Amino acid sequence: MLISLDKNKWLYDWLQENYQDELYQIVVAEGSTVPRPDTLRSKLVQLLNANGIKAKLTSKHDIILSLKEEEFVFLKLKYF
Repeated sequence: MLISLDKNKWLYDWLQENYQDELYQIVVAEGSTVPRPDTLRSKLVQLLNANGIKAKLTSKHDIILSLKEEEFVFLKLKYF
């Protein structure tokens, strides 16, 4: 099942709960400058792929996740 991260904002809560330290490192890694949103999203896709979650970045910088239907339903019930 393909899920858009932009259309399912509750997935950000799941990401923050599970990858809080890694997300912090992505945001802070640039130093004194705030990274551009497309750079943040591409690093987030790399993080997800490194942790076994299939993710792709579209040309409009939306992140698409590939999850099993059972996993999606469980996460939606927990975080929505």
